[in-house]
Amino acid sequence: MPHPASPRSELRLLLRIAAPIALAQIAQMAMGVTDSVLLGGLGADALAIGGLSTTLFFTVMAVLQAMLGAGGVLIAQASGRGERARIASIHAMLLVMALLLCLPCLAILGQAGALLRLMRQPEAFVAPVSSFTHILMWGVPPALIGTGVVEVVLPALDAQIILLRVMPAVAVVNGVLNAALIHGWFGLPALGLRGSALATTLTMWGSALVLLAMVHSRPHLRLLLWPLRPRAADMAVLLRLGLPMFAGAAAEIMLFEVTGLQAATLGPHALAAFQIVLSVTATTYMVTMALGQAANVRVAYWTGARRPDRVRRAAGVAVATAIGGMGVVGCLIYLFRAPIVGFYLDASLPDNAQSARIAMSALLLAAIFQVADGAQAVLVGVLRGRGDALVPMVLAVAGYWGVGFPLAGWLAFRRGLGVVGLWGGVATALVTVALLLGGRTVYTLRRAGFSASPPRSA
Repeated sequence: MPHPASPRSELRLLLRIAAPIALAQIAQMAMGVTDSVLLGGLGADALAIGGLSTTLFFTVMAVLQAMLGAGGVLIAQASGRGERARIASIHAMLLVMALLLCLPCLAILGQAGALLRLMRQPEAFVAPVSSFTHILMWGVPPALIGTGVVEVVLPALDAQIILLRVMPAVAVVNGVLNAALIHGWFGLPALGLRGSALATTLTMWGSALVLLAMVHSRPHLRLLLWPLRPRAADMAVLLRLGLPMFAGAAAEIMLFEVTGLQAATLGPHALAAFQIVLSVTATTYMVTMALGQAANVRVAYWTGARRPDRVRRAAGVAVATAIGGMGVVGCLIYLFRAPIVGFYLDASLPDNAQSARIAMSALLLAAIFQVADGAQAVLVGVLRGRGDALVPMVLAVAGYWGVGFPLAGWLAFRRGLGVVGLWGGVATALVTVALLLGGRTVYTLRRAGFSASPPRSA
């Protein structure tokens, strides 16, 4: 990984890492959209069942996969130190961690029915959603051990371009396979809902195997990652860093999940408006998440290289890029919120008018909090790259659940603002977390001195 000589060079390197990650994430997100469109052809019930099932599955996966991010930090730091022999050991223990994470993931998904009842979902959906989820469970091992590990290892080794070459093709294959098994194309049986679950599971296995094959086909990656050299000490470090990352991700993701459940109590129009805003913000978050992961890699690399000046430069460029870029995104949402709502709903229809009006108001808040969302995602990446995960986790829990959650409930139900109030609480939480993380980052970087050892070249 070359040493940037200027902020402009650092920006190029940051975007070189972030762009393929963002596009790969958007391609993965397109898989869910395609599945929903195809299931919609079977009727509203099929769409609801498929949506509930995949939301539950990927939410659990996202929370647990956050732990694997610790491996990317340690590999990038080892690369910065020039300790290439350590990478195989970290990779080995990362695979062990992914294998162990399969157990709680399968246990949670195995109780899908109980979880749905706890969330007060209609009883008519419990059995079919449980059945759908039990098929998806077969995709847990490749999603965690294969794709999950590869997605954190490749950016840490500056090989993220492989993701860009594979994931868009995976999205297309997933769509074709879903259509084929749902409707019985190409001589395959028409399995309806079960066909969609089976197609998604097969796609997860296929994408994991293709990614692993492509990594193994690159001689420089094969030499770095294999043969596996497990060291118990590396697992201790992975857990020390990964557990707070897991808790921080859970705090953020669960805030959106719980807020969505609160929106459901406000009626179908409010829920439809909430889902529109959630869909838009989830898409823009793919960009902020990619920038955060890129910042994580760059800061971790220079931390390992013991170059505090480069750590500060990488952090500054990443934060400035997130603020500037998401500021533009926020302006676009503000200017084009009417066409955005129109993409989801025909506002000219009387039945959709109320949902469209609520969504238009809520998108104003979404436009405003884009900067805060981008900033907090990158600041988390910067701090984790420095090996600082525990304090950011505490700050995230305090901001999301100490500030955002109670405020959202108060605004929505006590002040009568409904969905706009819910998003007002979320927006306040994101701003609060961004400010708290910003303060922590300034404090940490001011103390960033690596006097114990001289700088090492990469």
